[in-house]
Amino acid sequence: MALAVAVVVLLAACGRDEPQASESSPAPAAAVDTTAPTTTAAPTTTTSTEPPTTTTTAQVAGSPIGPGANTLYVLGDSVILGAQTTVPPALAGWNVTFDAKESRRIDQGIGIVQSKGGAVGRVLVVHLCTNWGGGDYGAAADNLLGSLHGVDRVVWVTCTPWIPAVGAADDAIKALPSRHPNVIVADWAAWSGSAGFTYKDGLHLQPTGAKAMAMLVAATVGPAPA
Repeated sequence: MALAVAVVVLLAACGRDEPQASESSPAPAAAVDTTAPTTTAAPTTTTSTEPPTTTTTAQVAGSPIGPGANTLYVLGDSVILGAQTTVPPALAGWNVTFDAKESRRIDQGIGIVQSKGGAVGRVLVVHLCTNWGGGDYGAAADNLLGSLHGVDRVVWVTCTPWIPAVGAADDAIKALPSRHPNVIVADWAAWSGSAGFTYKDGLHLQPTGAKAMAMLVAATVGPAPA
């Protein structure tokens, strides 16, 4: 896959930078494929007029989204804020709105989406799990997704599991495509532990990590519509 090749090349090219933060580094997470679950054809005996959400409607990382608007909204916290100069240029052809803020939580993200009537663009990129303190992250994510209007694709980025609650949030994120076929998971947690990607806290992005985040997001979002 283009995504796998891009990440391997990037990992090989990245060197070590000087760490500058004070929090302890979390243990790196195991690499997990960023694509949506592999689908199978619906049985020929199916008579329902609405296709099952796990078959014909599931999207795949990097696949073209089809003709239409090229609007894309990035909604995130301080981690992806560190990639504000690398993510938009990597999304060539997309009209990008980049909205990230330090210490932002998913409930605040839900409020932002709802304040816009759910109309945040054709594609939404979400990175809102770094500050998760525990509870039912899947329910919070369902709330955000249920508030969207006119969004064809959601790329949900996992977070470095620096505390167990964030690891649990990542697990909930990986389960989202089974309920929301327009969601594709970009597994940043699988790569954030790479040398030189983050400062000493193991969370916030050094320049090489910002480039890696941009490549992961762009490869998962896919090409802009013609």
